[in-house]
Amino acid sequence: MSLLPTLRQAWAAWWSPRYSCSAQVPLWATLTVTLLWNTAIGLALTAFIWVLSGGRADLGRSLWMNLLTAHCIGFSIFAVIGAAGRIVGEARIDGWPGRRRGWFFSLLVLAGVFVGYPIAFVLIGIIDERFAPRWFSGWFVGSVLLVWAALSLLFWRFYADRARIAEAENARAVERARAERLERQALDAQLRTLQAQIEPHFLFNTLANVVSLVDSQPADAKRMLERLIDLLRNALSASRAQHATLGQEAELVRAYLEILAIRMGARLRYEFAIDEALRALPLAPMLLQPLVENAIHHGLEPKIEGGSLFVRATSDDSLVQIVVEDDGVGFGLTTRGGGVGLANLRARLDALYAGRARLSIEDARPGTRVRLLLPRAPLSAPDAAPAASLPAGLEAA
Repeated sequence: MSLLPTLRQAWAAWWSPRYSCSAQVPLWATLTVTLLWNTAIGLALTAFIWVLSGGRADLGRSLWMNLLTAHCIGFSIFAVIGAAGRIVGEARIDGWPGRRRGWFFSLLVLAGVFVGYPIAFVLIGIIDERFAPRWFSGWFVGSVLLVWAALSLLFWRFYADRARIAEAENARAVERARAERLERQALDAQLRTLQAQIEPHFLFNTLANVVSLVDSQPADAKRMLERLIDLLRNALSASRAQHATLGQEAELVRAYLEILAIRMGARLRYEFAIDEALRALPLAPMLLQPLVENAIHHGLEPKIEGGSLFVRATSDDSLVQIVVEDDGVGFGLTTRGGGVGLANLRARLDALYAGRARLSIEDARPGTRVRLLLPRAPLSAPDAAPAASLPAGLEAA
């Protein structure tokens, strides 16, 4: 971390009403800011005294005394606040209301003043006994209390106001996050329902095929009905589920393809390459089926001789890659975006992964390759946002 940004962060933490902010910056940066602030106070006091004396004060001696006193008091306050944070606990202090926090820090300042003043006076007395006042006297205690009362009033008002502002901003942020979460949940529920719907013409065509096969090929008719039941059951479960696995999604797609294989016969060939270790991988429901449907409708069905469909899934420590590839007619210019199915999928990916998922459509020559990259971290809710980074150069979902 570079010097200036670190010091700026330390300065912001130094003035923050939240105690835990100081734990986010290096100790040397916080000490440097304290040193600069103490020096500024010592210089200001020296200038004030010199003006009041009409320029007759010993500037060098006054500067030395004020700088030494300011540093002793400032670092004593720093040490007292640090010790109090360790004893009481950062989280507990930050959980207090603003007024209580203001009084707490104000009392710590008083304690730091009573510790720092004697240290400064002892050091000054070592240099010149004439400047070693009797710091235990009533005059010293009264003057310290007077200065502390003035400073702590400003200190308390500043921290109380800053705390109220911080609490209001936190409340707004929580409410904004809640509204965004509800919006994403509603959008995901709507899109998941759309994705889970079995197209009416597919259902009617399948049932018509069953009727036509009952007499001539009863075994095929029975198998088609069984796979249709599996497909409808899995689609209904997916439409209601918050979570699924890659294996469950693959079985849903397999049931869909087996029905089509009976209808299309030798025109449809398909292959799955999904490692067993990946089948338990968490995956949002109904993400895989739209990719396969798109490959069938736009790639293989329009091709007279049909073709092959390949579904592959690979993964590393942070990303899951799902590839659906066909050797069909390929996408034309008007269908390059994938139509309504992929448009719904893009919207759902955006709702689920907040821009961290990627969907790319490539020319496989022949056919089309659709590549889906997802963060590997499982989603705990529709508003979850995994933080895994993705390779550049892919089309955003």
